[in-house]
Amino acid sequence: MALGVPPIASAAVTAAQVTGVVSGVGGKCVDVAGAGTVNGTAVQLWDCDGGSAQSWTVGSDGTVRALGKCLDVTGQGTVNGSKVQLWDCNGSGAQQWSAEADGHLKNPQSGRYLDAPGGSTVNGTRLQIWDRNTNPWQTWHLPDGGTTPPGSCAPSLGAGQYNTPVSYEGKTYQLLVHIPDRQTGSRLPMVLNLHGSQSTGAGQLAYSDMAASADSNGFVAVAPTGVVPSGSGYIWNVPYVTPSGTRDDVGFIRQVIDTLTVSACLDPARIYATGYSGGGRMTSALGCMLSDRIAAIAPVAGIRAGRPDPSGADRPDPTSCAPSRAVPVIAFHGERDATNPYNGGGDNGAWRYSVAVAQQRWAALNNCPTGPAVTQTTTHVRRTVYTGCHDGADVELYTVSDGGHTWPGTPHDNGNGNVTHEISANALMWEFFKKHPLSRPVG
Repeated sequence: MALGVPPIASAAVTAAQVTGVVSGVGGKCVDVAGAGTVNGTAVQLWDCDGGSAQSWTVGSDGTVRALGKCLDVTGQGTVNGSKVQLWDCNGSGAQQWSAEADGHLKNPQSGRYLDAPGGSTVNGTRLQIWDRNTNPWQTWHLPDGGTTPPGSCAPSLGAGQYNTPVSYEGKTYQLLVHIPDRQTGSRLPMVLNLHGSQSTGAGQLAYSDMAASADSNGFVAVAPTGVVPSGSGYIWNVPYVTPSGTRDDVGFIRQVIDTLTVSACLDPARIYATGYSGGGRMTSALGCMLSDRIAAIAPVAGIRAGRPDPSGADRPDPTSCAPSRAVPVIAFHGERDATNPYNGGGDNGAWRYSVAVAQQRWAALNNCPTGPAVTQTTTHVRRTVYTGCHDGADVELYTVSDGGHTWPGTPHDNGNGNVTHEISANALMWEFFKKHPLSRPVG
Protein backbone atom coordinates (compact mmCIF):
# COMPACT_ATOMS: atom_id res chain seq x y z
CA MET A 1 0.00 0.00 0.00
CA ALA A 2 1.55 3.26 -1.10
CA LEU A 3 2.17 6.01 1.38
CA GLY A 4 0.46 9.26 0.41
CA VAL A 5 1.13 12.73 1.74
CA PRO A 6 -1.58 14.39 3.84
CA PRO A 7 -3.12 17.53 2.36
CA ILE A 8 -1.62 19.53 5.22
CA ALA A 9 1.66 19.45 3.29
CA SER A 10 2.36 22.72 1.52
CA ALA A 11 2.41 21.23 -1.98
CA ALA A 12 1.43 18.09 -3.80
CA VAL A 13 4.16 15.52 -4.32
CA THR A 14 4.61 14.40 -7.90
CA ALA A 15 7.82 12.38 -7.57
CA ALA A 16 7.78 8.64 -6.84
CA GLN A 17 9.40 9.34 -3.48
CA VAL A 18 10.26 12.34 -1.32
CA THR A 19 12.84 12.92 1.37
CA GLY A 20 12.77 15.23 4.38
CA VAL A 21 11.75 15.53 8.02
CA VAL A 22 8.69 13.94 9.62
CA SER A 23 7.47 16.29 12.35
CA GLY A 24 4.77 15.88 14.97
CA VAL A 25 3.61 16.93 18.42
CA GLY A 26 5.47 19.82 20.00
CA GLY A 27 7.16 20.56 16.67
CA LYS A 28 9.57 17.68 17.33
CA CYS A 29 10.95 15.40 14.60
CA VAL A 30 10.98 11.63 14.13
CA ASP A 31 14.60 10.72 14.80
CA VAL A 32 16.84 7.65 14.75
CA ALA A 33 18.53 7.47 18.16
CA GLY A 34 22.17 8.45 17.86
CA ALA A 35 21.93 8.12 14.07
CA GLY A 36 22.51 4.42 14.67
CA THR A 37 22.17 1.88 11.86
CA VAL A 38 22.21 -1.32 13.93
CA ASN A 39 19.01 -3.30 13.58
CA GLY A 40 16.69 -2.46 16.47
CA THR A 41 17.87 1.13 16.91
CA ALA A 42 15.08 3.10 18.61
CA VAL A 43 13.01 5.60 16.68
CA GLN A 44 12.15 8.58 18.87
CA LEU A 45 11.13 12.23 19.05
CA TRP A 46 13.88 14.86 19.11
CA ASP A 47 14.41 18.56 18.44
CA CYS A 48 14.44 19.08 14.67
CA ASP A 49 18.01 19.64 13.48
CA GLY A 50 17.95 18.65 9.81
CA GLY A 51 20.53 15.88 10.35
CA SER A 52 20.74 12.51 8.62
CA ALA A 53 18.97 10.81 11.56
CA GLN A 54 15.89 12.89 10.70
CA SER A 55 16.01 12.54 6.92
CA TRP A 56 13.21 10.14 5.94
CA THR A 57 12.43 8.94 2.44
CA VAL A 58 8.74 8.27 1.82
CA GLY A 59 8.67 5.59 -0.85
CA SER A 60 5.96 4.65 -3.33
CA ASP A 61 6.31 1.08 -1.99
CA GLY A 62 4.77 2.04 1.38
CA THR A 63 8.05 2.20 3.29
CA VAL A 64 9.51 5.08 5.30
CA ARG A 65 13.31 4.89 5.26
CA ALA A 66 16.25 6.54 7.00
CA LEU A 67 19.97 5.78 6.92
CA GLY A 68 19.33 3.02 4.39
CA LYS A 69 16.90 1.11 6.64
CA CYS A 70 13.14 0.98 7.23
CA LEU A 71 10.75 2.23 9.90
CA ASP A 72 9.63 -1.05 11.47
CA VAL A 73 7.26 -2.25 14.21
CA THR A 74 9.33 -4.26 16.68
CA GLY A 75 8.78 -8.01 16.46
CA GLN A 76 5.98 -7.65 13.90
CA GLY A 77 3.92 -6.42 16.83
CA THR A 78 0.26 -5.60 16.39
CA VAL A 79 -0.82 -4.70 19.94
CA ASN A 80 -1.09 -1.23 21.48
CA GLY A 81 2.27 -0.06 22.73
CA SER A 82 4.43 -2.01 20.25
CA LYS A 83 7.55 0.11 19.78
CA VAL A 84 8.93 1.20 16.43
CA GLN A 85 12.54 0.83 15.40
CA LEU A 86 14.95 0.90 12.47
CA TRP A 87 15.50 -2.42 10.68
CA ASP A 88 16.77 -3.86 7.40
CA CYS A 89 14.07 -3.40 4.76
CA ASN A 90 12.47 -6.80 4.20
CA GLY A 91 9.04 -6.15 2.67
CA SER A 92 7.12 -7.26 5.77
CA GLY A 93 3.84 -5.78 6.95
CA ALA A 94 5.68 -4.33 9.94
CA GLN A 95 7.35 -1.92 7.51
CA GLN A 96 4.27 -0.78 5.59
CA TRP A 97 2.78 2.64 6.34
CA SER A 98 -0.15 4.56 4.91
CA ALA A 99 -0.82 8.26 5.45
CA GLU A 100 -4.39 9.40 5.96
CA ALA A 101 -5.86 12.74 4.99
CA ASP A 102 -5.72 14.24 8.49
CA GLY A 103 -2.05 13.37 9.11
CA HIS A 104 -2.46 9.97 10.83
CA LEU A 105 0.15 7.40 9.82
CA LYS A 106 -1.25 3.85 9.79
CA ASN A 107 0.50 0.50 9.93
CA PRO A 108 -2.08 -1.56 7.97
CA GLN A 109 -0.84 -4.92 9.29
CA SER A 110 -1.75 -4.01 12.86
CA GLY A 111 -4.50 -1.53 12.07
CA ARG A 112 -2.80 0.88 14.49
CA TYR A 113 -1.09 4.23 14.15
CA LEU A 114 2.27 5.89 14.79
CA ASP A 115 1.96 7.50 18.22
CA ALA A 116 3.98 9.47 20.80
CA PRO A 117 3.12 7.88 24.18
CA GLY A 118 0.85 10.11 26.23
CA GLY A 119 1.68 13.10 24.05
CA SER A 120 5.16 13.39 25.57
CA THR A 121 7.46 15.77 23.71
CA VAL A 122 10.54 15.12 25.81
CA ASN A 123 13.60 14.44 23.68
CA GLY A 124 14.09 10.69 23.45
CA THR A 125 10.40 9.75 23.68
CA ARG A 126 10.23 6.30 22.06
CA LEU A 127 7.53 6.07 19.39
CA GLN A 128 4.96 3.28 19.28
CA ILE A 129 1.77 2.15 17.55
CA TRP A 130 -1.65 2.69 19.14
CA ASP A 131 -5.35 2.69 18.34
CA ARG A 132 -6.41 5.65 16.24
CA ASN A 133 -7.50 8.73 18.21
CA THR A 134 -7.84 12.47 17.71
CA ASN A 135 -4.97 13.51 19.96
CA PRO A 136 -2.35 15.73 18.31
CA TRP A 137 0.39 13.24 19.10
CA GLN A 138 -0.90 11.08 16.24
CA THR A 139 -0.68 13.89 13.68
CA TRP A 140 2.42 13.82 11.48
CA HIS A 141 3.71 16.20 8.82
CA LEU A 142 5.46 14.27 6.07
CA PRO A 143 8.15 15.45 3.62
CA ASP A 144 6.70 17.58 0.82
CA GLY A 145 9.15 17.01 -1.99
CA GLY A 146 11.56 19.73 -0.96
CA THR A 147 9.18 22.68 -1.16
CA THR A 148 9.59 23.34 2.58
CA PRO A 149 13.07 23.54 4.20
CA PRO A 150 13.96 21.15 7.05
CA GLY A 151 12.57 22.32 10.37
CA SER A 152 9.89 24.46 8.73
CA CYS A 153 6.20 23.75 8.75
CA ALA A 154 2.98 23.81 6.73
CA PRO A 155 0.13 24.96 9.02
CA SER A 156 -3.39 23.59 8.81
CA LEU A 157 -4.69 26.83 10.38
CA GLY A 158 -4.65 29.90 8.17
CA ALA A 159 -4.40 33.59 8.94
CA GLY A 160 -7.37 35.28 10.62
CA GLN A 161 -9.27 35.40 13.89
CA TYR A 162 -11.57 32.48 14.66
CA ASN A 163 -12.30 29.58 17.02
CA THR A 164 -10.54 26.24 16.63
CA PRO A 165 -11.20 23.06 18.65
CA VAL A 166 -8.86 21.63 21.27
CA SER A 167 -9.55 18.25 22.85
CA TYR A 168 -8.59 17.60 26.45
CA GLU A 169 -9.56 14.71 28.74
CA GLY A 170 -12.39 13.57 26.51
CA LYS A 171 -13.94 17.01 25.96
CA THR A 172 -13.61 19.50 23.14
CA TYR A 173 -13.21 23.23 23.80
CA GLN A 174 -13.31 26.13 21.37
CA LEU A 175 -10.15 28.19 21.41
CA LEU A 176 -9.99 31.75 20.05
CA VAL A 177 -6.89 32.34 17.93
CA HIS A 178 -5.60 35.32 16.02
CA ILE A 179 -3.02 34.29 13.42
CA PRO A 180 -1.14 36.89 11.35
CA ASP A 181 0.02 36.48 7.78
CA ARG A 182 3.32 34.61 7.55
CA GLN A 183 6.04 33.57 5.15
CA THR A 184 5.60 30.08 3.74
CA GLY A 185 7.12 27.43 6.01
CA SER A 186 7.83 29.75 8.93
CA ARG A 187 7.14 28.91 12.56
CA LEU A 188 5.61 31.69 14.62
CA PRO A 189 5.87 32.63 18.30
CA MET A 190 2.70 32.48 20.40
CA VAL A 191 1.39 34.65 23.23
CA LEU A 192 -1.26 33.08 25.46
CA ASN A 193 -3.58 35.85 26.67
CA LEU A 194 -5.65 34.79 29.70
CA HIS A 195 -8.81 36.63 30.68
CA GLY A 196 -9.65 38.03 34.10
CA SER A 197 -12.30 36.57 36.39
CA GLN A 198 -15.87 36.77 35.05
CA SER A 199 -14.66 37.31 31.49
CA THR A 200 -13.93 35.22 28.39
CA GLY A 201 -11.17 34.74 25.84
CA ALA A 202 -12.97 36.98 23.36
CA GLY A 203 -13.43 39.64 26.02
CA GLN A 204 -9.75 39.55 26.94
CA LEU A 205 -8.49 39.70 23.36
CA ALA A 206 -10.63 42.78 22.82
CA TYR A 207 -9.81 44.44 26.16
CA SER A 208 -6.04 44.00 25.77
CA ASP A 209 -6.16 45.12 22.12
CA MET A 210 -3.62 42.41 21.38
CA ALA A 211 -4.78 41.40 17.89
CA ALA A 212 -3.21 44.52 16.39
CA SER A 213 0.03 43.80 18.23
CA ALA A 214 0.03 40.22 16.94
CA ASP A 215 -0.35 41.43 13.36
CA SER A 216 2.34 44.10 13.59
CA ASN A 217 4.86 41.87 15.40
CA GLY A 218 4.14 38.51 13.74
CA PHE A 219 3.01 36.35 16.64
CA VAL A 220 -0.03 34.15 17.21
CA ALA A 221 -2.34 35.49 19.94
CA VAL A 222 -4.35 32.79 21.69
CA ALA A 223 -7.21 33.61 24.07
CA PRO A 224 -8.67 30.50 25.76
CA THR A 225 -11.65 30.61 28.12
CA GLY A 226 -11.94 29.09 31.59
CA VAL A 227 -14.69 26.60 32.46
CA VAL A 228 -15.68 27.57 35.99
CA PRO A 229 -18.77 29.84 35.65
CA SER A 230 -18.56 33.17 37.47
CA GLY A 231 -20.76 36.20 36.90
CA SER A 232 -21.14 36.82 33.19
CA GLY A 233 -18.05 34.77 32.33
CA TYR A 234 -15.63 32.28 33.80
CA ILE A 235 -12.63 31.95 36.11
CA TRP A 236 -9.44 29.92 35.86
CA ASN A 237 -8.69 26.89 38.00
CA VAL A 238 -5.60 28.47 39.53
CA PRO A 239 -3.61 25.83 41.46
CA TYR A 240 -3.94 26.15 45.25
CA VAL A 241 -6.67 28.79 44.80
CA THR A 242 -9.71 27.43 42.94
CA PRO A 243 -11.64 24.54 44.54
CA SER A 244 -10.77 21.16 43.04
CA GLY A 245 -13.15 19.11 40.93
CA THR A 246 -12.95 21.13 37.73
CA ARG A 247 -10.69 21.11 34.66
CA ASP A 248 -6.95 20.99 35.32
CA ASP A 249 -6.10 24.27 33.59
CA VAL A 250 -2.34 23.76 33.73
CA GLY A 251 -2.85 20.48 31.87
CA PHE A 252 -5.34 22.15 29.53
CA ILE A 253 -2.90 24.93 28.62
CA ARG A 254 -0.22 22.30 27.96
CA GLN A 255 -2.65 20.64 25.56
CA VAL A 256 -3.35 23.99 23.90
CA ILE A 257 0.37 24.45 23.31
CA ASP A 258 0.81 20.91 21.97
CA THR A 259 -2.18 21.20 19.65
CA LEU A 260 -1.32 24.60 18.19
CA THR A 261 2.37 23.81 17.86
CA VAL A 262 1.30 21.39 15.14
CA SER A 263 -1.81 23.00 13.65
CA ALA A 264 -0.58 26.62 13.75
CA CYS A 265 3.12 25.81 13.20
CA LEU A 266 4.42 27.40 16.39
CA ASP A 267 8.05 27.77 17.39
CA PRO A 268 8.38 25.66 20.59
CA ALA A 269 11.14 27.95 21.83
CA ARG A 270 8.93 31.05 21.70
CA ILE A 271 5.78 30.26 23.67
CA TYR A 272 4.85 33.07 26.08
CA ALA A 273 2.00 33.83 28.48
CA THR A 274 0.28 36.94 29.72
CA GLY A 275 -3.01 37.55 31.49
CA TYR A 276 -5.07 40.10 33.35
CA SER A 277 -6.19 39.95 37.01
CA GLY A 278 -7.26 36.31 37.61
CA GLY A 279 -5.60 35.57 34.29
CA GLY A 280 -2.45 37.20 35.66
CA ARG A 281 -2.60 34.86 38.64
CA MET A 282 -3.05 31.94 36.24
CA THR A 283 -0.15 33.22 34.13
CA SER A 284 2.00 33.28 37.27
CA ALA A 285 0.97 29.70 38.01
CA LEU A 286 2.00 28.67 34.50
CA GLY A 287 5.42 30.16 35.17
CA CYS A 288 5.62 28.02 38.29
CA MET A 289 4.29 24.78 36.77
CA LEU A 290 4.79 24.94 33.01
CA SER A 291 8.26 26.41 32.75
CA ASP A 292 9.33 23.54 30.50
CA ARG A 293 7.03 24.89 27.78
CA ILE A 294 6.57 28.62 28.44
CA ALA A 295 9.62 30.77 27.83
CA ALA A 296 8.56 33.90 29.76
CA ILE A 297 5.51 35.38 31.49
CA ALA A 298 3.91 38.83 31.76
CA PRO A 299 1.17 39.01 34.41
CA VAL A 300 -0.87 42.22 34.36
CA ALA A 301 -2.55 43.26 37.64
CA GLY A 302 -1.99 39.77 38.98
CA ILE A 303 1.64 38.77 39.62
CA ARG A 304 1.97 35.92 42.14
CA ALA A 305 4.71 33.44 43.03
CA GLY A 306 2.59 30.71 44.59
CA ARG A 307 -0.15 30.79 47.20
CA PRO A 308 0.17 32.76 50.47
CA ASP A 309 2.16 30.77 53.02
CA PRO A 310 -0.24 29.23 55.57
CA SER A 311 2.28 30.07 58.28
CA GLY A 312 2.55 33.70 57.22
CA ALA A 313 0.25 35.09 54.54
CA ASP A 314 2.50 38.11 53.90
CA ARG A 315 4.86 35.88 51.90
CA PRO A 316 4.53 33.11 49.26
CA ASP A 317 4.51 29.44 50.18
CA PRO A 318 7.81 28.22 48.67
CA THR A 319 6.43 24.72 48.10
CA SER A 320 3.70 26.02 45.78
CA CYS A 321 6.00 27.47 43.11
CA ALA A 322 9.04 25.45 42.06
CA PRO A 323 9.74 25.97 38.34
CA SER A 324 12.15 23.59 36.63
CA ARG A 325 14.16 26.50 35.22
CA ALA A 326 14.65 30.22 35.71
CA VAL A 327 11.62 32.00 34.21
CA PRO A 328 11.93 35.56 32.85
CA VAL A 329 9.13 37.74 34.27
CA ILE A 330 7.79 41.16 33.31
CA ALA A 331 4.81 42.45 35.30
CA PHE A 332 2.55 45.50 35.37
CA HIS A 333 0.51 46.77 38.33
CA GLY A 334 -1.27 49.94 39.40
CA GLU A 335 -0.73 51.34 42.90
CA ARG A 336 -4.41 52.32 43.03
CA ASP A 337 -5.64 48.82 42.19
CA ALA A 338 -8.62 48.20 44.48
CA THR A 339 -9.20 44.61 43.31
CA ASN A 340 -5.70 43.17 43.76
CA PRO A 341 -4.14 45.81 46.05
CA TYR A 342 -0.52 46.66 45.30
CA ASN A 343 0.45 46.24 48.96
CA GLY A 344 -1.46 42.99 49.41
CA GLY A 345 -4.54 42.18 51.44
CA GLY A 346 -7.95 43.02 50.04
CA ASP A 347 -11.06 40.87 49.85
CA ASN A 348 -9.45 38.00 47.95
CA GLY A 349 -8.11 35.36 50.34
CA ALA A 350 -5.51 34.33 47.76
CA TRP A 351 -4.19 37.90 47.49
CA ARG A 352 -2.32 38.49 50.75
CA TYR A 353 1.29 39.33 50.01
CA SER A 354 2.33 42.44 48.11
CA VAL A 355 3.32 42.87 44.48
CA ALA A 356 6.87 43.79 45.58
CA VAL A 357 7.14 40.54 47.56
CA ALA A 358 5.95 38.57 44.55
CA GLN A 359 8.66 40.17 42.41
CA GLN A 360 11.27 39.51 45.09
CA ARG A 361 10.27 35.85 45.18
CA TRP A 362 10.69 35.47 41.41
CA ALA A 363 14.09 37.14 41.71
CA ALA A 364 15.05 34.60 44.38
CA LEU A 365 13.77 31.71 42.25
CA ASN A 366 15.85 33.00 39.32
CA ASN A 367 18.97 33.55 41.46
CA CYS A 368 19.21 37.23 40.59
CA PRO A 369 22.23 38.79 42.36
CA THR A 370 21.58 42.43 41.40
CA GLY A 371 18.62 44.60 42.34
CA PRO A 372 16.18 45.94 42.88
CA ALA A 373 17.16 48.85 40.65
CA VAL A 374 14.43 51.46 40.34
CA THR A 375 14.13 54.08 37.59
CA GLN A 376 11.35 56.57 36.86
CA THR A 377 10.45 55.88 33.24
CA THR A 378 7.59 58.38 32.84
CA THR A 379 5.72 60.83 35.08
CA HIS A 380 3.62 58.11 36.74
CA VAL A 381 5.51 54.92 35.89
CA ARG A 382 8.61 53.47 37.51
CA ARG A 383 10.53 50.35 36.54
CA THR A 384 11.96 47.97 39.14
CA VAL A 385 14.33 45.30 37.84
CA TYR A 386 16.47 42.45 39.14
CA THR A 387 19.32 41.51 36.79
CA GLY A 388 22.23 39.11 36.41
CA CYS A 389 19.77 36.27 36.91
CA HIS A 390 20.40 32.64 36.01
CA ASP A 391 20.20 32.09 32.23
CA GLY A 392 19.43 35.80 31.79
CA ALA A 393 15.97 35.40 33.35
CA ASP A 394 15.55 38.99 34.55
CA VAL A 395 12.53 40.07 36.61
CA GLU A 396 10.94 43.42 35.73
CA LEU A 397 8.01 45.30 37.25
CA TYR A 398 6.30 48.42 35.89
CA THR A 399 4.44 50.22 38.66
CA VAL A 400 1.82 52.82 37.69
CA SER A 401 1.40 55.28 40.55
CA ASP A 402 -2.04 56.45 39.42
CA GLY A 403 -3.05 53.17 37.78
CA GLY A 404 -6.13 51.18 38.68
CA HIS A 405 -6.98 47.53 38.07
CA THR A 406 -6.32 48.03 34.38
CA TRP A 407 -4.23 47.07 31.34
CA PRO A 408 -1.62 49.77 30.54
CA GLY A 409 -2.11 51.25 27.09
CA THR A 410 -5.48 49.70 26.27
CA PRO A 411 -7.95 52.01 24.49
CA HIS A 412 -10.78 50.52 26.56
CA ASP A 413 -12.05 51.70 29.96
CA ASN A 414 -13.28 48.78 32.07
CA GLY A 415 -14.44 50.96 34.95
CA ASN A 416 -11.75 49.66 37.33
CA GLY A 417 -9.72 52.83 37.71
CA ASN A 418 -7.31 54.89 35.67
CA VAL A 419 -5.76 53.44 32.51
CA THR A 420 -2.28 54.80 31.87
CA HIS A 421 -1.25 55.65 28.32
CA GLU A 422 2.27 56.60 29.33
CA ILE A 423 3.33 53.02 28.55
CA SER A 424 1.93 50.12 26.53
CA ALA A 425 1.94 46.73 28.26
CA ASN A 426 1.64 45.04 24.84
CA ALA A 427 4.70 46.80 23.43
CA LEU A 428 6.88 46.36 26.50
CA MET A 429 6.05 42.69 27.05
CA TRP A 430 6.70 41.86 23.40
CA GLU A 431 10.12 43.52 23.48
CA PHE A 432 10.84 41.53 26.66
CA PHE A 433 9.56 38.28 25.15
CA LYS A 434 11.74 38.67 22.05
CA LYS A 435 14.82 38.71 24.27
CA HIS A 436 13.86 35.55 26.16
CA PRO A 437 13.24 32.44 24.05
CA LEU A 438 13.79 29.03 25.55
CA SER A 439 17.43 28.25 24.88
CA ARG A 440 16.42 24.66 24.19
CA PRO A 441 12.80 23.56 23.86
CA VAL A 442 11.94 20.94 26.46
CA GLY A 443 9.08 18.44 26.35
